[in-house]
Amino acid sequence: MSDHATKIRVIKPQDITWEAAMRYPEETDPAGQEFTATQSMDDKFSTGLWQRDVQRRHFERPHHEIAFIIEGEVEVTDDDGNVVTAGPGDILITPKGSKGYWKSLKPVKKFWAIYEEATELNSYLGPGAF
Repeated sequence: MSDHATKIRVIKPQDITWEAAMRYPEETDPAGQEFTATQSMDDKFSTGLWQRDVQRRHFERPHHEIAFIIEGEVEVTDDDGNVVTAGPGDILITPKGSKGYWKSLKPVKKFWAIYEEATELNSYLGPGAF
C-alpha cells in the first residue's frame, strides 16, 4: 500500500474542479456538473459530488448508489408507482437493479457513493419511506 493510499486528506471547496456530468442520449434537459472525490483502484467504489438544475429521466441502476442530498429536492417514482421525495439532509438509496423515474423538483446538489461489486445492500430498516 502506498503512502498516498493511507494519507488523510481534506478536499476544500476551492479544490473542487467541476466537470460536465454524463447525459444520457434520451435526455433533453441541460447537463449538470460532477466531481469525483475518490475512486478505488479497481473502479468498484467511488464517491463525489453532483449538481444539476433540472433532470427528468427513467433509470435502471447498474450499481448501488447512496446519495446524501445537500440542496434541492428530487422525486423518485419506482416501477411499482411508489413515490419518494428527498431533500436537504435526506439519504436516498437506489440499489443495483432498481428502476424508476427521477425528477428534480428544485436544483439538486448531492454527495454520492457508488459500489458496483455487491449483489445486495443490507440497508437501514428503520422508519422512512421504503
